[in-house]
Amino acid sequence: MSKNLEFIIKLCKKSGKKILKNINKAKSIKSQGIRDITTNLDLESERIITSAIQKKFPSHNIMREEEGDINNQSSYSWTIDPLDGTKYFYKGIKFFSVSIALWKNNEPTIGVVYNPCTNDCYWAEKNKGAFLNGKKLQVSKIKNISEAIIYLDFQSKKHAKIQEEILEKRLLKIYKNFYRFRTFGCGSLALCFLAQGYFDAYFDINGSQPIIDSGGGMIIAKEAGAKITDLNGKYPGMNANHMVITNGKIHDQVLKILK
Repeated sequence: MSKNLEFIIKLCKKSGKKILKNINKAKSIKSQGIRDITTNLDLESERIITSAIQKKFPSHNIMREEEGDINNQSSYSWTIDPLDGTKYFYKGIKFFSVSIALWKNNEPTIGVVYNPCTNDCYWAEKNKGAFLNGKKLQVSKIKNISEAIIYLDFQSKKHAKIQEEILEKRLLKIYKNFYRFRTFGCGSLALCFLAQGYFDAYFDINGSQPIIDSGGGMIIAKEAGAKITDLNGKYPGMNANHMVITNGKIHDQVLKILK
């Protein structure tokens, strides 16, 4: 395990444990409607993470959710989701995560996703595999979408990048062709579950999932054997739009249905 990975794991756990400890003290500090909120703990977590990264890597870029990006024109970038699953957290539901990834140019090199509610820590380094609490992960072996479970990532209607009729057609195709579909509002953990083989595919169905949400989970899934493309079959890098991630064995079938 590299020193950079150790640094990120410690940072995720520090932030996550603070969030969990204060789950009953969450307050909405920014709202664009009853369901679109930012809490004091989102902001505190982001500041803890940002401060630590800037101290250790002052020249790096930082892409973050709450207080805007820091662009130092570096080839290294950090993508931070300080509290993925804010809506659950704000309701007191213990299902959320902290996600951090380090990128070099357009490739994630390290990713960590920490679930403080279960004390599960997922991590991956480029070309070194993916792990959950030290146990190596591997994607599923499902070969047909009729047996596959796909996770769908939805963003709010105002952020959607497709027309409603296209969304409806895709949902109908998914319903008819997959064994099951699931969605639960925490994309970083969904990608980790794909890496574990619990899900067989992941799709950003309305094309608006920010890379800060999915960056950590992307490399974890990839290092567990997943295939990552956009709807045209090309690797999306940091410019993810309608990101499709599968166990690799059903990828072509998924793309055929979703296009």
